[in-house]
Amino acid sequence: MLSNFELERRLRYFSLILFFSFIIKYNYLMLQIFYAPSLTALIIRNLFFAIFYLKFIEPLLISKKIRQRLFFMLFFFSFFFIANYWYNQYFGNFLSVSDIFSGEGTGDFSMYQVLFTQIFRFRDIVIILDMALLGLWGFNSLPDLKITYDWGFWKRSLSRLPLKNTTAFALIFVLLLVQVVAGSYIMGGESPSELYQSGTSYLASVYGILPLYTIEAYSYFTREEEKPRPELKNVPYYRKQTQLSGIKSLPQNTNVILIQVESLDAAIIDYRQQGKEVTPFLNQLKEQSYYFENFYAQKVNGSFDADLSTLTSLYPVNRSYVFRDIDLGEFQSLPLLLKEKNYQTLAFHNNDRNFFNRAEAYPDLGFDHFYSQRAFKEEIYPVPEDRGLGINDYDFFNSAAEIITEADQREEPFFAYLISLTSHTPFNFYPKTAVEDFDEVNNNLVHNYFKSINFLDSSLGNFVSKLEVAGVMENTLLVIYSDHESEIKTMEYESGRDFTLWRNVKIPYHIPLFIKHPQLENKSFEREGTTTDIAPTVLDLLGFKELPEQFVGRSLFLEQNDPILFLHETPHVLKDGQLFIKELDELIKVGHLTDQEKELKFSEQKIEELTEIINYMRDLFIINQGEIFREVE
Repeated sequence: MLSNFELERRLRYFSLILFFSFIIKYNYLMLQIFYAPSLTALIIRNLFFAIFYLKFIEPLLISKKIRQRLFFMLFFFSFFFIANYWYNQYFGNFLSVSDIFSGEGTGDFSMYQVLFTQIFRFRDIVIILDMALLGLWGFNSLPDLKITYDWGFWKRSLSRLPLKNTTAFALIFVLLLVQVVAGSYIMGGESPSELYQSGTSYLASVYGILPLYTIEAYSYFTREEEKPRPELKNVPYYRKQTQLSGIKSLPQNTNVILIQVESLDAAIIDYRQQGKEVTPFLNQLKEQSYYFENFYAQKVNGSFDADLSTLTSLYPVNRSYVFRDIDLGEFQSLPLLLKEKNYQTLAFHNNDRNFFNRAEAYPDLGFDHFYSQRAFKEEIYPVPEDRGLGINDYDFFNSAAEIITEADQREEPFFAYLISLTSHTPFNFYPKTAVEDFDEVNNNLVHNYFKSINFLDSSLGNFVSKLEVAGVMENTLLVIYSDHESEIKTMEYESGRDFTLWRNVKIPYHIPLFIKHPQLENKSFEREGTTTDIAPTVLDLLGFKELPEQFVGRSLFLEQNDPILFLHETPHVLKDGQLFIKELDELIKVGHLTDQEKELKFSEQKIEELTEIINYMRDLFIINQGEIFREVE
């Protein structure tokens, strides 16, 4: 049995572990996940936590029952921390209420696979080290105690539970008040609703994490069943910009095929595994196409961000599940603009039609027909029904080629938009007998990725070959790109570009872009671009003279290379390989492409222009949120 002295000493250690484990995790959340821009407000809040803990929590540790409750609370907080930590590692944002209740995946089993193959690292075990130390050393099982601390600089008694301490209450109240006032002043004196609309990092910096999640929950669970219709106002900056190059390279009534490939890395193009090509068809296509070397995906919520940015030439915004939450009836889009030119507009996806609410969104965006999972049969490569992820890409593209061939026989030109699926993480949905072997690859994740992308590559090759035999490709513009990278980071293969970073930020998703037509010669472009620029580029090639005022993308054939935005909670800005984040009214450099560092400064006018776009996107897509604040105000 432990002596009273040993029990007292152990409880002192427990007290330190309890406090510092909370304060370290809380500060990591604020600085690395919520990107709180005000260090002053965070320091004051840390003082508040320290005083509150010493005066009102630590004295409670003499009670075994209260220690057990505190252990449970620490367990809940650690679970909250690690969920945000892992989510941030994959998406670059915090785990919002909308993400928890509205995210769509590919089944629980595959999500566990993604967690343990792509996100979890053995070093993450340190996150639960505090729980292990408290549990193994008997934090919950110590008896009730009476303790007097006497460490020279710190002498106090824990012989009774705290009841009243007017001075402590007053000091805590003053600290909270000073922290809110100081934080609000640093944030420009904006109201809580304005802070929330501007970005959750600003609200969290002033009011903390708990109020933020309270607003998130209120906003989510009290949203109206009828979808709001955003006000499509103009962006003053873009009225002055040239968005089209004026080139007209393609014949009248050129057909358009856009293919959005699941998890296709730019790094896999021309990649060889011991001399063996992973994507032989796409490698050949690159030699026959316009190819964009510095092209990036828009993904801040999920794969549907690629649909939104490609079809509407807008930047997706974190926390905005647009296809589900917003009435898109007033939006301009690529299919609507082509429909006005008498195009047939066809959409194809090999998953359930309601996945990400596409069945409702696509008609609003101008598609006449949406062919989904139920329109296709797996006849060439049947797979088990329990796979749970749509029709395989080969049968999907094979059937789609027949539908497109029929559309080509009509008088009107067609616009076909296809989304693949088999190469979705965790990359084990491909038919096992339909792909090249890459047995020399030891890493199972990389091995499966190579096989799934190889299967996708052969599916695309068969698709294009069938259309060429039918004569469809003679007057068809083919555009192929990806929704995002594969997110693989291993010694054997890494999907992303090599960035040198000094802040915890999300590296932009580097993806390929192919643009092919018989009248376009092969050429590589170094100009930076993103999926928001695809619609303006296509319309530029088709001879359009102007774009809807809603569009913020620009043709990739323009010489001027504007910064690219990625609207995470803290917006990221990419220009000439230099990566910045926007905090308040500043652009702060946080990294660069390795071996490509350069000095780059933005004028105040350019920062104002970027701010206009960011505010425009947030006003457009983050609506009916923060109403609890506005009601109080």
